[in-house]
Amino acid sequence: MNTGQMMLTIGAVFLLSMVILTTNRGLITTNTTMVDNRYGILAVSLATSTIERATSKAFDQNTDTLAINTTNSLTNVNALGLDAGENRNFPENFNDFDDYNCYKTNPKVDSLTFEGTNRKIVFNTFCRVDYVNQNSPNTISNQRTWHKRIIVSVIATGMTDTIKMSSVYSYWYFR
Repeated sequence: MNTGQMMLTIGAVFLLSMVILTTNRGLITTNTTMVDNRYGILAVSLATSTIERATSKAFDQNTDTLAINTTNSLTNVNALGLDAGENRNFPENFNDFDDYNCYKTNPKVDSLTFEGTNRKIVFNTFCRVDYVNQNSPNTISNQRTWHKRIIVSVIATGMTDTIKMSSVYSYWYFR
């Protein structure tokens, strides 16, 4: 082999190495994106499930068996959360929407182990329930209203972003 052929061979090996490195970088990026999306979908599912469970409950402790027609009969703003006899570890026993406010500072923990691997991810779900203004549902009200908003935030160590969802639940009284 002469010098020209050697230079062509070195150039070809260099180009092949660059193609292989670029392909590997693309595959790793795709894999990372797929894992992030998987965690994100699971977090959205947890947040949606929490909102659906909360909205399946009575609007307020005082409306679970009786109809009321004044906001003064609703739970006080400072008392939103668990009622006597309820336990945050048994959300299936919650009887009204604002019971989910118990996860305001101490999260509900869900863990998931991926099948066929030793990977385990722990999701922390925080919930905040507030009365909101009828004309501006993004504004927290310091008075009782016919509308409550739940904000659900789901975080996990393997996720790059926090999933945050909210829903407004209203009480309707028909005569």
